[in-house]
Amino acid sequence: MLTKFINLAYDLHTEILSDLAAEDYSILNADKTYITNDERKLRKAKQIDNSGIFFETNLSSNNIISFIKDLLVKMNLDTDDFSFSLSDVPFDIKDENTWKEGMLPVAKLFYNFMEDLIGKSKITAAELEKLKTKEYTKALFKATGYPAVANNRTDNMGNSSHIRYRTKKLDFNGADVYISMQFFESDRESVIEWYQGHLK
Repeated sequence: MLTKFINLAYDLHTEILSDLAAEDYSILNADKTYITNDERKLRKAKQIDNSGIFFETNLSSNNIISFIKDLLVKMNLDTDDFSFSLSDVPFDIKDENTWKEGMLPVAKLFYNFMEDLIGKSKITAAELEKLKTKEYTKALFKATGYPAVANNRTDNMGNSSHIRYRTKKLDFNGADVYISMQFFESDRESVIEWYQGHLK
């Protein structure tokens, strides 16, 4: 569970994990380092991809829960954002079985679909602009309260400090676009139908 959460956290908030590693992050009242750039400081280190960021895996169940809760606070994530699967089956865009509930969050599924459509030139600039509006997004995905796409990661924050868009941007015709993290399970089928409609 910890490895899957850390990978999700890195995907959503790369810069926060990088900052924590640089300062040899530890949770409150702990006597060990939890995230670092120096794997020698950890008992049983695991690297996030090839990022140079390592985290401790030799932890008790209680410490894992404390670790995850502390990271959620640091990333300013709502519990709706913290919904990920414990499935070990890797996502395969060609395998619809990996699109199902319990396999990966809807927000990550939408991101993968967007990446694929952009890569295949299956989405127009006009539609991308529409997806930057709340009205168009909500017409497609009923439970979604914010635009699916933004020009900047900090767009649509309003008066809150809550960032709604993924760190990992996509390139659309040379311009950076950011994809929402705020999708809900009730919209999974709508997201799938939307994607499949672009492949016809």
